[in-house]
Amino acid sequence: MIRVLIKRSRSYWVAAGFLLLWTPPLFSADVYHWTDEKGTVHFTDDIAKVPLQYRDRVKTSEFPEGPSEGDEQRAEPEEDESSERVRRYLEEIERKIETKKELELSISKLEEEKSVCKNRIQEIERYEREYFNYYQSVKDPRTGKWVAVGSPYYDEKRRLTGRIEAIQKELALLEEKLLEVVRSL
Repeated sequence: MIRVLIKRSRSYWVAAGFLLLWTPPLFSADVYHWTDEKGTVHFTDDIAKVPLQYRDRVKTSEFPEGPSEGDEQRAEPEEDESSERVRRYLEEIERKIETKKELELSISKLEEEKSVCKNRIQEIERYEREYFNYYQSVKDPRTGKWVAVGSPYYDEKRRLTGRIEAIQKELALLEEKLLEVVRSL
């Protein structure tokens, strides 16, 4: 039984050795670079991606697995700058999303208020049709002219109508701002 285990372990070691020999080294890579007619330098790790007309000008560089100590010091500030830019960009996006939510909430509240005002005007008009007859005029004793019977709700209707007009103007402005924010996202 021990002999079987030893034979199996030997065969595993042999198989692992072959795998290691056939595996390409992971510690370095060839990078191909060339310059086009405009002076732009291009880089790739696959020679097949190099255009045919530039294959005679291709230069090969081999890069080690990790950066040297000097490279690490130089790479950190670039990462800090790029991560700072990304952080600022994400903060700007979050700010715009919050602004969008606030505008949508304001629009929703104004539309609800507008709906309440319209419903109240409808209630007043229904009440006036039922209890106030506008078709019968009354002679005003001071002026002697015939005038329609006034409703005790006249001032409220006028105030509600003015508020609806103001809400519509506010809604137009808020919807325009919302559209600008959505376009910038």
